[in-house]
Amino acid sequence: MNPTKHVYIIPRWGGNSGSDWYPWLKQQLEQAAAEDGYRYEVHPLDMPAWDVPVISQAVEHLAQLLPPAKLAGQEVYLVGHSVGCLAILHYLADINRQAPGARVGGVLCVAGWFMVDSPWQDILHWMNAPIDYEQARQAIPEDKLMVLLSDDDPYTSAYQQNEKLWLERLQARVSILPGRQHFSSQLDLDVRDAVRDLAGAFDHTETLRQ
Repeated sequence: MNPTKHVYIIPRWGGNSGSDWYPWLKQQLEQAAAEDGYRYEVHPLDMPAWDVPVISQAVEHLAQLLPPAKLAGQEVYLVGHSVGCLAILHYLADINRQAPGARVGGVLCVAGWFMVDSPWQDILHWMNAPIDYEQARQAIPEDKLMVLLSDDDPYTSAYQQNEKLWLERLQARVSILPGRQHFSSQLDLDVRDAVRDLAGAFDHTETLRQ
């Protein structure tokens, strides 16, 4: 029986389970299951009050959905888009304080930022709220934190500074992709393949070919 990879997508500011590439990614991963040798269960999430996201509500929602026992019993992969990336970090830091040793299978942060060009009041709460990066990082395997940034993101022109912070704070694997803006298209092959990479699909298929 093929192992199951549980993929949870945390949307961008104001996004929902039907936004952008989320439904497409679910379909694509399910179609790749036979080739990858895994069964993918993909869950694009509808987050509470996501028109004006609140950190505490986001963390509480994710903790209820993915308590430590579930992380121990399943291979869980988290995919964040924009503010969804910060929600993941807050959640992982919190869950690792509750249950040291709790770990996910991997994390992909798409258009993940620590700063934006023209912040408004509600987003300043996210930019200024402290995150225990060490606690969050302990919940992610060493080579399983990937970040995709664009060189022309309209919200974060200082993409090189964001890249530096991802490297310094979390030792992430960062890729800068040209011309992707805020990764808001309805399909994105790089996002799909990054999730498959985190899940070990390419290593698995290479082993099968040998």
